[in-house]
Amino acid sequence: MIELKTKEEIEKLRYCNQIVAEILQYLKEQIKPGITGVDLDKMAREECEKRGVKPAFLGLYGFPAALCVSVNEEVVHGIPKKDKIFKEGDLVSIDFGVVVDGWYGDAAITVPVGKISERKKRLLKGVEEALENAIAQCYPGNNLLNVSKAIEDTLKRYKLSPICEYGGHGIGRKPHEEPFISNCVFNAESRELKPGMVLAIEPMATLGKNEVRKLKDNWTVVSKDKSYAAHFEHSIAVTNDGAIVLSKLD
Repeated sequence: MIELKTKEEIEKLRYCNQIVAEILQYLKEQIKPGITGVDLDKMAREECEKRGVKPAFLGLYGFPAALCVSVNEEVVHGIPKKDKIFKEGDLVSIDFGVVVDGWYGDAAITVPVGKISERKKRLLKGVEEALENAIAQCYPGNNLLNVSKAIEDTLKRYKLSPICEYGGHGIGRKPHEEPFISNCVFNAESRELKPGMVLAIEPMATLGKNEVRKLKDNWTVVSKDKSYAAHFEHSIAVTNDGAIVLSKLD
């Protein structure tokens, strides 16, 4: 069952997501050769403490960190590691959320470390554009299938492989609510979009094939062919006037 949120509840979710956006922007500015995911995780926790909020992922389903840090072929759910030092040319995906008064915020970005190749630039541009095009489909009366179609079509236009096993989700009083938002049409849900829906949309793709596997840590998802991956995410609200991006900085 999809819970529709009131205008007041959407404002609470917007407040959460603005904090997420602020901290992600801060973390983005810190990414450079020589630092690690553990460094970023520590920064994220400190920023949460300054604002009096809780990191949403820490302890969620047993996850051991405040921040998901996925590097290069790691697609999602990467555990920050102190022995994986960022170097020039790396791609670092950071997925982050907070919880405030029982409401959740969630967003993700992929950041280049220094200079990157044209192929990696195409990957980042394609996945970010897929997110923008998906958000444009989030208006009342449209079908969730068209959101997934916008993601898949955009990624394929950039000659990228969408990750179909993982995707977006509803969000609100819980970090993961219905519906599932696939990055591929074949396993997408057919749902009419209604005002009050709040969705976390998160396209992810690789430069190679879209087959993935989970590492022995039981969290980190990597591309089987070790091709580079990227991941972008926004939390949005469906309103009568279209989509409001809650996790975009004002």
